[in-house]
Amino acid sequence: MVKQSQMDRRTKRRQMPQKGFTQLLQGSRIATARTVNVDMHVKHCFEICRTVKNMTASKAVSFLNEVLKIDSDRADIRRKATAVPFRLGSGNKKRKRSGPSMVGHRKGGIGPGRYPVKASKEIIKLIESAMDNARHQYEDIDAEEMEITHIAAHRGQIRKGWIPRARGRATPSNHYQVNLEIFLEDFNTVDDELEDEF
Repeated sequence: MVKQSQMDRRTKRRQMPQKGFTQLLQGSRIATARTVNVDMHVKHCFEICRTVKNMTASKAVSFLNEVLKIDSDRADIRRKATAVPFRLGSGNKKRKRSGPSMVGHRKGGIGPGRYPVKASKEIIKLIESAMDNARHQYEDIDAEEMEITHIAAHRGQIRKGWIPRARGRATPSNHYQVNLEIFLEDFNTVDDELEDEF
């Protein structure tokens, strides 16, 4: 039998009690949801996940609906849209690369930010799916007040493609996909139990 410290990462992951999640399902009242191989930019998903973590589910959905206002036909509604702060950068600001150094600062004092519409729609769907799972698992739960304790975006499968070029050559045109996962946890029952003790 190989010890836990001597195992490589893949072997450890295979021995985890749950399949498909990168985080252990620890907690008393947890609801989970995940989606695999979604056509989106992983950076957009990463930045949204960083922003909505530790929010309640209803607050996160309302924040992402504010981001979606940028997609409106009316200019007055577009002006009211909220930006998602972009923190992950190129690392080298002297070279002309994409990243927060090349992203415009947005109103509200958040610094560099953008309005990732497609990623916001998918993450709203993911949060609502986790809320439905919570209602299905626990009858006495308020899914809107559950807290997002873990939300993550990881690179999914790469769909390989090729662009034909002149003289029999070809350029790779790969399509990157994203895997998303979320944990919602209910802390309201813990507060109620503490109040009952006093």
